[in-house]
Amino acid sequence: VQERSLNKAVVSTQSTGESEPEEMVGSFYIFFVCSMSVEKQVFTETMQIGNCRGAGTKPELIGSKVDKGVKLSGDFVFDPLKADFGPLVKALVVNPQKGTVDAGAQATVSFQFTPPKELVELGARITFNTLLTLKGETNEQFRVNFVAEIVE
Repeated sequence: VQERSLNKAVVSTQSTGESEPEEMVGSFYIFFVCSMSVEKQVFTETMQIGNCRGAGTKPELIGSKVDKGVKLSGDFVFDPLKADFGPLVKALVVNPQKGTVDAGAQATVSFQFTPPKELVELGARITFNTLLTLKGETNEQFRVNFVAEIVE
């Protein structure tokens, strides 16, 4: 398990206890600390998606005849929240929800969370999740777990 710090992604390959598709690689946790004392109730966290394909390839070979047919860029897509999550569907904005990352580059994805009024209660912990699919040489899926702590 690799941990960063509170308010950052926590990478985990441990089971979430839910039935996972066979291609599920692991999970990420995004934490929002939602202070009720803040006037604007919108909280933002970010995540970096990197692409290490092509690492070690000489730059002059990328795109050359030697490199024909090899796609070094990769795509990512976050599934929309399922309707089962009710008011949380509109509470989370993922930007961008899908995109392409070139070889050796990174893309920043932001998660903007506005706690739904009907779920805001001091001390409450709101949890929900979605899937992140990475498409490159292979396809991999990660569960992205969101945890929102409502604090004073």
